[in-house]
Amino acid sequence: MRAVDFRCHAHRAAGDGPEEPNPTHSIVLVRRGVFQRTERRERVLADPNHVMLFNAAEVYRYAHPLPGGDACTILTVATDRAVELVGRHAPAAVEHPERPFCRGYGLSSPRAVWLHWEFLNLVARRADRLALEDALAELSREAIACVYDAPAPIRDASPVRRRRRDLVEAAKLMVSERLERLPSLAELAAALDCSPYHLSHTFHDVAGLSLRRYVRRLRARVAAERLAAGARYLTPLALDLGYADHSHFTNSFRREWGVSPSAFRSRHG
Repeated sequence: MRAVDFRCHAHRAAGDGPEEPNPTHSIVLVRRGVFQRTERRERVLADPNHVMLFNAAEVYRYAHPLPGGDACTILTVATDRAVELVGRHAPAAVEHPERPFCRGYGLSSPRAVWLHWEFLNLVARRADRLALEDALAELSREAIACVYDAPAPIRDASPVRRRRRDLVEAAKLMVSERLERLPSLAELAAALDCSPYHLSHTFHDVAGLSLRRYVRRLRARVAAERLAAGARYLTPLALDLGYADHSHFTNSFRREWGVSPSAFRSRHG
């Protein structure tokens, strides 16, 4: 297994690109930005709240609906290792080693995000090979658990189910686009042509957590990436990400990460 620092500088383009076969089995952790993946007519917006899984040689389409591109850590996984990782959660994976990942994505746990940054910190410090490989093994196990320990996705291709999924993906995109000046639930629902109750209920049901919790996680993870990238001043960063003030930012960040923004920056910046 190896880790690849992948940065995409694609211009904004909402339409899907051509089909592309994935070169390896891969675990993808989004650090910054968003991209949209379409697989067998199912679309998902990948942002820093997600773990994405890819099978080697399987074809996907991509879109970049927001400017700025994206930055991801890609863990490339050999077939035997992929089967081993998934086997403890889905033993039947051993029967299909050519396509070990029968699930494509899941919500990233706080522990997975922390392990991700711990691994990046070890890389930056040029840690010894043992530490790097052990951290990578732990990160890969946690990332797979994020996908497979969640309730099994409902295999329902009905128009109603598809409309519900499309609604949630559209809400995720609008949240990412307006994170610094987030619309109210009523405004978001009006833009998506549904009632606030329907949007709230559908988002929780399909995404697996409430819309407010999704936003809180996303803001804290975007903030972490900017701190690690060298953001020096907390108050402008807080306001830029839609927090009311420095105190609101610090308290919310600490709830997600267990440390203050300044402590996180000292460790990972």
